[in-house]
Amino acid sequence: MRVIWNIVKNLMIVGLVLILSFNIYSLYQRNVKHERFPMAFGYGYAVIASGSMEPALSWGDLVIVQKQAHYHKDQVITFIQEGDTRATTHRIVEKTENQFVTQGDANNTEDPPIVSKQIFGKVVLTIPLVGYGIRFVGSPLGMLLVIGLFLAMIYFDSRKK
Repeated sequence: MRVIWNIVKNLMIVGLVLILSFNIYSLYQRNVKHERFPMAFGYGYAVIASGSMEPALSWGDLVIVQKQAHYHKDQVITFIQEGDTRATTHRIVEKTENQFVTQGDANNTEDPPIVSKQIFGKVVLTIPLVGYGIRFVGSPLGMLLVIGLFLAMIYFDSRKK
């Protein structure tokens, strides 16, 4: 039983360190480098915050996006509209020589056209509902809780020895 607890504890510590590291990296990218959509090793993530892509993507889903050399019709992409502050995740419904027209699956109208430099990446993985937790962990209270859990695990582990 002790071996199982040690494995679980070590996995939790690794998970907490990864979450904390990525949150600190994201904060640095957003606040110091003024990146609108932090990406690490060509990958980034977004939390779905509307029902515009139902049923393919739902509120609170976490999507992992990967930068691509080319984008094609019917791919789901994450991009930013000119003058917008938040990323949008919609499907490409039309591609011309240098523009893309996107639309949410649940929307009746198309979005204004975008160009390649506005696209962050193609959705390569969707994890349902995890976005709610990611949003919380990214908040000041959530980061404080993660740091507290990490320190508590180290403290209680050191007392056992």
